[in-house]
Amino acid sequence: MDRSRAARGSRLGLAFTPMIDVIFLLLVFFICTVQFDDREESYKMDLPARGATADPLSLQDPALTIEVGARRGERCGIIVRGEGVAIDTDDFDSLSQSLAGLCRAKDRAGLYEPTHQVLVAPARDAQWQDAVDAFNAAVRAGFSHIGFSESVR
Repeated sequence: MDRSRAARGSRLGLAFTPMIDVIFLLLVFFICTVQFDDREESYKMDLPARGATADPLSLQDPALTIEVGARRGERCGIIVRGEGVAIDTDDFDSLSQSLAGLCRAKDRAGLYEPTHQVLVAPARDAQWQDAVDAFNAAVRAGFSHIGFSESVR
């Protein structure tokens, strides 16, 4: 009888049911044993646009930092720090004018490109509106890459 089967060319069959059972058991095992950590964070990554290439050996300039201090009456202490730059002012109109002088645009020569990173660093006791006003002053000056950072004071 075995020779007749071999002569007819019968094929061996695979039993898929046990394999599917094992896959489901592994799936249940991994779902039950996974542990999510509350301390995991999501990091923002600014990736270049597709097709854009950057020189991997180029150095990145340090950010221009606008330190916003606590409000004293109608005035707010504002200090702009950067490489070769130290500006001290107490109102946001003069801050905008000072930053406009630093921003390199079509009609003016400044130290920084409009795409240079600008960070607003409010003091712990500063008002949020003052930080927003500093952000808006940097936008009016022509900078486009503006963000917030922790206070340095």
